[in-house]
Amino acid sequence: MTFRRIHIFYISLLCLSVLTNLIVRNEFKANKLARGPASVNYKMVGNLEKIHLGENKDLEYFAKMDSGAESSSLHAKNISTFHRIENDKAVLYVEFDTVDEHQNPQRLIRPVVKIDEIKSSLGRHKRYFIQEKIWIGEHSYFVNVNLTDRSHLKRKFLIGKNVLDQGYIIDTSSIMLASPQ
Repeated sequence: MTFRRIHIFYISLLCLSVLTNLIVRNEFKANKLARGPASVNYKMVGNLEKIHLGENKDLEYFAKMDSGAESSSLHAKNISTFHRIENDKAVLYVEFDTVDEHQNPQRLIRPVVKIDEIKSSLGRHKRYFIQEKIWIGEHSYFVNVNLTDRSHLKRKFLIGKNVLDQGYIIDTSSIMLASPQ
């Protein structure tokens, strides 16, 4: 009698397992059919894109797309900070030098929106973030951009996840898919 109960128990488990597998498989197929291809909902960018900064597209960069970087990064040297009184509050500003893709030097002044302390093999240092309008093709975004010395790097601007999460997919085998040629 005990053998029969164990046998019925195992057959019940087997049937339950088969039913669960069928239900899960059908739900997976339904979800798979409901989704469209990524290219329908997303904008494609190349590994490198021509981008512009500023309300009037004042600066132009040939930026590297980096899906591993949390935030976008702009080349900045001679960084100094100061306070301005705005609406009876002291607001921290940063003044810095940068160069665009055509090596045009610019001295910019922007309010600081965030300060992070970065730890690296060289030690700890502060990194200032500004909010900047970035243009990729005809699409523009206000994003936080960190300021760092990128003079040792070929690209003076790096696009991170804070921009790429706006609906972009990177085609690493191409360049300038979103930029007007």
